[in-house]
Amino acid sequence: MRVLYERGLAPLAAELSALGFETAALEDGGEADAVLFAASAHAALRARPGPGGALLLNARGMNAAQAANALRKRAQGPVL
Repeated sequence: MRVLYERGLAPLAAELSALGFETAALEDGGEADAVLFAASAHAALRARPGPGGALLLNARGMNAAQAANALRKRAQGPVL
């Protein structure tokens, strides 16, 4: 699964890489199966989705295990 991440989420992306996810900065572009954002989904909307679409994941406050779980399920639970 290719995961693009917003600036500021590099530490989380590094942990996800260690868990087996292919990660790249949002600015690198390319197809994405998921996009991690924390500040605003606006930039994430510019990502090019892969053949199965792209999950926009609000990773604010998440640790790597929580983000990995959401990525694997391709869903995010309620924020509140």
